[in-house]
Amino acid sequence: MARVKTKETPTAPSSPYAHLDAFDALMATAGVDSRVRALADSGADTPTMNAALTEALTQAQRRWGLGLHHLRHAAELVEGDDGGADIALLTDGARTALVSSGSAAIAQAYAPMQALDERGLSLWGALGEGHRVSAEAPMATLKAVIEEARDFETHWMPARGGALSRAWRSGETLHVEVARPASPQEALSDAAWDVITSIKDRTFQRELMARSEEVGLLGALLAARHAGAGANLSRLPEAHFTVQAVVVTQEGADARSAESYRTALRTAHAELEEHQAGTTRMLAQVLKHGLREN
Repeated sequence: MARVKTKETPTAPSSPYAHLDAFDALMATAGVDSRVRALADSGADTPTMNAALTEALTQAQRRWGLGLHHLRHAAELVEGDDGGADIALLTDGARTALVSSGSAAIAQAYAPMQALDERGLSLWGALGEGHRVSAEAPMATLKAVIEEARDFETHWMPARGGALSRAWRSGETLHVEVARPASPQEALSDAAWDVITSIKDRTFQRELMARSEEVGLLGALLAARHAGAGANLSRLPEAHFTVQAVVVTQEGADARSAESYRTALRTAHAELEEHQAGTTRMLAQVLKHGLREN
């Protein structure tokens, strides 16, 4: 019969760069390496740090699948509510949240800005204005607008593997987005399935499967761990943010090439597959920690 470890890992001393560590952890949910710790260690000035923070947040927004491309995102070093250093996340110049407030609060701050359809796809256009191309438009029509000089964007179109895609061009940049909506809760459930099906103790595995009929896969797994497992998990950034989309860009002449569009579409799809599979593996390791079979 499987047993559960109940011993907690001692809490590490607070880092002098706690705000940067928290920002890095948030960015990691999108597979983004912010480089901000390295910059801080090198003595980078505030404008350089803010530029790196903003670049990382912009990349993360492209992968979180929140559908907020039409808004301007920035991050900057500020003094926190407790008088210490913090990082403010800005949307169109207004403060949205402080990194110190935690991932749950940050997710709640972004939620009212979203407009998702029943598939979990954004109803917001990526551009404020521009020619819109129907999702049912033939490739010949899409090829024509890609090769034209004007800005445009498409509605969501079916893509491979149950994913969907859309594209838009602004000036000299073509953006191609591939999305497969999978909320953080769904990502955790997928990881819980991987953990439960990998358990060698079949009696314990059947017990968890039976329990999952009432509380779900994740609930069953958390119930088999120590009493604070659910609360600990809810504090992790991965419980609130995950990769749901990938955006690939093409510049200049490539932004007006149908073949480059097809290449970007394939690249985005492959990156999305890699990120989502990697997220499942990582979350499975997190969920598996603390379970021990005798």
